[in-house]
Amino acid sequence: MLLATIAVIDGGMGIGMDIGVDMDRWHHDLAIREVIDSYAIGIDRRDWDLVRRCFTVDCATDYGPTSSWTSREPFMEWLEQIHRQMGPTMHRITNYSVHVDGSSAAATSYFDALLKVDHAEQDLRHVVGTYSDSLRLTETGWKISARRAENFLWRRGRQKEL
Repeated sequence: MLLATIAVIDGGMGIGMDIGVDMDRWHHDLAIREVIDSYAIGIDRRDWDLVRRCFTVDCATDYGPTSSWTSREPFMEWLEQIHRQMGPTMHRITNYSVHVDGSSAAATSYFDALLKVDHAEQDLRHVVGTYSDSLRLTETGWKISARRAENFLWRRGRQKEL
């Protein structure tokens, strides 16, 4: 285990203490956050290869009662289809909690997505919720092997009204 020492100075008085930081754990944490962020970036850019690289081939994804899959490709087809008719989107990911255990990990994060649509009665959707992910360390890095998306807010309306 690689440890780094960080000096913490108390109020500029010169009183210090050392805090050991597990850099291996921190590197895994950052790599996992990058996978979660890459998913959002890939969706917004419509970079389906980037999104695909975030998931294992056998990933299990659950996006609600009528939207769950047991492998990556049908899930990818659904993502591409639902975004095909949308205009620009903006997915923001925050509040990460990552727990690494060897070559597996669990992560939760919050998402806040704005989706531009073109319908007579609405032009914007706002979706807020959480992702609960299981990840595996593969030869090419961390990948999501299971994801559960849970929505807390789903608003539709005119942009000027939201």
